[in-house]
Amino acid sequence: MIDFDALVLNKTVDIFSIACRFTFTVSAPGTEQVARGVYSSNPIDVQMQDETIFSDQQTSLGIRVRDFLIPPDRGDAVEIIDVRHPAFGQKYWIGDSDLDGQGGATLLLRQQAPPDLPPLTMVVVEEQ
Repeated sequence: MIDFDALVLNKTVDIFSIACRFTFTVSAPGTEQVARGVYSSNPIDVQMQDETIFSDQQTSLGIRVRDFLIPPDRGDAVEIIDVRHPAFGQKYWIGDSDLDGQGGATLLLRQQAPPDLPPLTMVVVEEQ
């Protein structure tokens, strides 16, 4: 079996990553960890029904799940602590976390204060 994480992700993270401080406010309250991630921030323009343009910024951080004892999750905080990076000092909260099935995850980062995050629940509908 090919270990995609070892062959590709590790080398990519070594080249393109920046240092980040993760504060686990939801997944492991009271703990912090410094780890690396690949930062990306791109403009997003959406045309509305009245033909105006809604502009936003989509910021994400690609991580190796193996680098974490407890993977960061929705509601946890991230601070960019790499002084070489233009986003140095920026603080974010994780709005979403998507595993890629290859040993990595993409964290969608938000700057605005997070809403109160209710616990995720599953609704089971029984067939009759």
